[in-house]
Amino acid sequence: MGKKLPIELKGLGKSIIMALLLCTLASVLVYYTGLKETLLNPIAKLVLVVSVFTGGCYVSKAYGNKGLVRGVSLGIMFFTLMFITTLIYSPSHIYFKGFAYTLTVCIVSGGIGGILGIGLSEN
Repeated sequence: MGKKLPIELKGLGKSIIMALLLCTLASVLVYYTGLKETLLNPIAKLVLVVSVFTGGCYVSKAYGNKGLVRGVSLGIMFFTLMFITTLIYSPSHIYFKGFAYTLTVCIVSGGIGGILGIGLSEN
């Protein structure tokens, strides 16, 4: 009766958990150190890249083939989830330039993570 989750959903979950952990770490660092709050935007971009990269790497490593496609699909899934969440909680923060930038970053970092995951796979 216990059905297993697809690898893609596990990878998405790992990406979300990684993003939450890195955001928490970044906010603690900024709060308790002398770092300026102006660094939050570049840190947020780095968190996005690392999170999607990690998920893409995990998914393609689990399958052992089609790393670019699997990584890009995970990046699109992560972006879609972020977009829906933004539509629900703060639709005024959606604009085309940010939309295009975030979609591109998710696709590229997921694809690169997927390619690396193939190299790490044992298949």
